[in-house]
Amino acid sequence: MKKQSRRGFAGLILGLFAAPWRANTEAPTATSETPPRPDRTGGAGDSASEPQSRRYRADAAILLFGITIYRRTGVGGGEASIRETKEGGAARKTLFFAAGSDPKRARGLSRLGWIREVVAASGPSPTEATYFGVLTSSPEESLEGAQKSTAEPAPDRSIYSAVNGRNTVGHSRSAIKRFEFTSDAKWSDQRLITEAQSNFHASVNWRETSWPAYSASAPPTFLFELARLLQERARRASGRYVYNEQEYRLELEVEQPERRGNKPGQMLAGRGRVQNLRTGRRTDFRLGLEDSPKAIVPFRIEFQPRSFLRLTFEAVGAPGS
Repeated sequence: MKKQSRRGFAGLILGLFAAPWRANTEAPTATSETPPRPDRTGGAGDSASEPQSRRYRADAAILLFGITIYRRTGVGGGEASIRETKEGGAARKTLFFAAGSDPKRARGLSRLGWIREVVAASGPSPTEATYFGVLTSSPEESLEGAQKSTAEPAPDRSIYSAVNGRNTVGHSRSAIKRFEFTSDAKWSDQRLITEAQSNFHASVNWRETSWPAYSASAPPTFLFELARLLQERARRASGRYVYNEQEYRLELEVEQPERRGNKPGQMLAGRGRVQNLRTGRRTDFRLGLEDSPKAIVPFRIEFQPRSFLRLTFEAVGAPGS
């Protein structure tokens, strides 16, 4: 059986787009940093390309020995977006993914997660990348654990984890904070975002890493690297990125249709894999893509973050709606 990342249910939802936020030994420093705000607008004087965004319906399938024993549509939803602004010779990309369960459709489970990256670049490689995210901390690691969680009364407050990181040329720095907040919060709840950010205003144990392999650029982040590979539309492509002081390998394979007689709007299938280069743990995923390198945000995302659970995010509405 393939090794699976040890994350809670929120990690299952967010796991495709965010590295496992495992608590490493933290080396304290005397500095602190204000996390990036979650707005997705450009500054004054920026020229912005047309943003891409999609909203998703989340469907779930419960598996037993690889066989689907239960399906349910609409157990939650999500959103993904990418926006690029330019000023002079510099470009800035803002990439975002969020998802959450609907307790009424997910047997009482209230889980959420979101991640936002802001990446500056003067060419194809990033010069600086910041990321900030929040997810619900939860213990479901097996089918029995998930069943136990749904059988217990929902608590009034839950534990959340927030990650804050910054990658610069040859260097990275990040920290994780855990905090309590109301259990019924949605991923778009500004109160949750404010509470998560406030945890980084006081003393923070930042962890820092030097990356000699990135002596001419900042280590890429996941959403940025995935978007880059998707834009290439190569049959096979790979890259690496750094999250939470760990390096990952990202592999992507995209179907190459015959161009003769190709119909506008044709859909392509993609397969990908994320592997932690330190632990070897892997997460495989599938994507549904429009046949255009300009259409980067997938219309379908499917992955199996646990041996007993498969999640599918299906786009709803028109692109950008």
